[in-house]
Amino acid sequence: MCAMAKFDAVRMKDLVKVDDPDPDGGITLTFTDNVVVKIRVGPDGKLASDVAS
Repeated sequence: MCAMAKFDAVRMKDLVKVDDPDPDGGITLTFTDNVVVKIRVGPDGKLASDVAS
């Protein structure tokens, strides 16, 4: 899977809400249709993200 393919769920969606910081200390972006992207700094100092719909 292409690194950007995991973001297909938010393509052309409207951003509804931003939680900065979220309870986990990262940033949570909520889009229409309840698609959620969680962004955090990993233990290695690099950005990590998860997409859930």
